[in-house]
Amino acid sequence: MAPTLAAALLLVLAGAPKLVNPHDTRRALRSVGFPVPAIAVRAGGLVEVGIGTLAVLHGGRVADGLVAASYLGFTGFVIVALRSGGVIASCGCVGRPDTPPTLAHVLVTAAFTVLTGVAAAVGSTGVLTWTTSSMSTVHQVAVLGFAVLIAWLAWLALAELPRLRAIERFVA
Repeated sequence: MAPTLAAALLLVLAGAPKLVNPHDTRRALRSVGFPVPAIAVRAGGLVEVGIGTLAVLHGGRVADGLVAASYLGFTGFVIVALRSGGVIASCGCVGRPDTPPTLAHVLVTAAFTVLTGVAAAVGSTGVLTWTTSSMSTVHQVAVLGFAVLIAWLAWLALAELPRLRAIERFVA
């Protein structure tokens, strides 16, 4: 439950920057042969925010399936970008400049694809349904805390690890 909630939270956090500044994502898509207008990137960001919010609040097979599909698409994009040599800078998904795609991106997004795909198969609950469930308040707080921790660690792997590797190469 916490990993699927984390994936949904991270999806919201990945979509939001595209609404404000679609240019990094647009440039990343263009670098692998997908020229799209800024409005399409903004629309995609809005869809990500919507899907993530739906999954966080309501959960369920459909919402988790949509989150899984989003991560599957992003995993595919990162693999294409890595193989083609495209996207040498940020794709705009983690809200930081200079975060090129890495193997860590593939691993994190593939893991979220599998976890949310399993959740879609078995069904999960969102935070709004917790009040009607048999989960205790302590259990709810623990799940939410673990979800935030997982999302933060995933964000670190996506946003900070490439930067740290670049610094390591510069210093070495």
